[in-house]
Amino acid sequence: MHFCWAAILILAAAGCGEESGSTRSIGIQELRDKIAGGWVGQLAGVAWGMSTEFVYLGEIIPEEEVPDWVPEWINVGYAQDDVCVEIPFLQAMREHGVNCDWSRFGDAFAETTFALWHANRAGRENLQAGIPVPDSGHYSNNEHCDDIDWQIESDFAGLIAPGLPKVAAEIAWRGGHVMNYGDGVYGGAWVAAMHAEAYFAKSIDEIIEAGLRVVPAASQFRAVLDDVLDWHEQYPQDWTLTWQALQDKWGEVDRCPEGRDHPYNIDAKLNAAYVLIGLLYGKGDFEDSVRISMRCGQDSDCNPSTVGAVLGNYSGLSGIPLRFKTDLDTTEYFSHTSATLDDCLSWCEDLAYEVFRSTGGEITGTSEDEVWTAPLQKTEPLILEQWPAEENPPPAQNSEVVRVDGRTATFSAQALDSDGILEYMWFFGDLDYARGCEVTHTYREPGTYAVLSYVSDDLGNTSWRALTVTID
Repeated sequence: MHFCWAAILILAAAGCGEESGSTRSIGIQELRDKIAGGWVGQLAGVAWGMSTEFVYLGEIIPEEEVPDWVPEWINVGYAQDDVCVEIPFLQAMREHGVNCDWSRFGDAFAETTFALWHANRAGRENLQAGIPVPDSGHYSNNEHCDDIDWQIESDFAGLIAPGLPKVAAEIAWRGGHVMNYGDGVYGGAWVAAMHAEAYFAKSIDEIIEAGLRVVPAASQFRAVLDDVLDWHEQYPQDWTLTWQALQDKWGEVDRCPEGRDHPYNIDAKLNAAYVLIGLLYGKGDFEDSVRISMRCGQDSDCNPSTVGAVLGNYSGLSGIPLRFKTDLDTTEYFSHTSATLDDCLSWCEDLAYEVFRSTGGEITGTSEDEVWTAPLQKTEPLILEQWPAEENPPPAQNSEVVRVDGRTATFSAQALDSDGILEYMWFFGDLDYARGCEVTHTYREPGTYAVLSYVSDDLGNTSWRALTVTID
């Protein structure tokens, strides 16, 4: 496929994707506009908030301190970890396919040379020291596992899964364990699912709801988001009141070793709440939404970057205000990579095509008149996974492939834990997952698949096992 940037720059989206019965459809030009909007939105958001990052800790940025946007800033985003960290994950899937296992993600990430911090840096150091995924992101090896890192760099997982939030969450689960665990992984799955829904959503509420559906109700991550939704109902016109309620309850919850005893907070949960505040109170307006999330403070370039990405996907590049894109250079390279924005747009389209065809989507028409039709997915939350408050052994488990009958495989797991077993979840290696100690799954295509068996105890402490199944 060939991405035509010039066409996207002048494109006025033909209209929202169409929904009919159990499917949703989108034309190729609108899909390209939305992919481009997602990338440019995050570049604009991170560049606008860059000078305010961690300047305001536990306080709202005063309106007069918000920097005036300068059009040439847009290209500063190419050097930011919010966007450049996505590149190795895209490259791994280009080389090994969208079903590549998380060890492939880890290999690609370990080879990077750009500057990293917190969970990203710890994860990469673990990988380079021979600690594989998911141990590289596990709390026993990575005290930054609840930090914001994966939340700010998981946009691609939703951009390549148009209308498929469950698929987006599965990709984010695989990628997120390279450097995060539990709430840190949920941040990425939440963002990815919102992106996937943004292709077809008719409102911001639909986007937010799609993100919530992949986050387990019993997780702390979901508890923070639910609090924000409740406060929004209580204070629908004044986001600062919601911000204050959030600060009072969650402002000092941060297990990052660099932020435990002072107002500095890089926890994924709190900063996700700032993203949600921007989406709720900005009411779909790109500039207002990005500004509000920035004014919440703390990681005030990453959070507006996420808001800008989701809204850019929702409106398309054609819907982003002109002044945020006039000076964009699409041929500039992302920091410490050989990839340009043009490359990333093309790669996302190609990978979305692969995702679509491998999950039952239909692509009709030819060349510039293609129509992509996605099946409506029943989205379910991921397994509960939480960093225990005190030292706690993970569940002991055994898992196996019971039988393979044609393209249908049956899997079984048994687990024991003194805290009790909460749930089992299987990731089938083909962009799908399901609950149950014994499950049956039918694969669409023959091949060898990397299967993950997950078990969670009643505290949310998880263990995993890897299996391989070959479908003839």
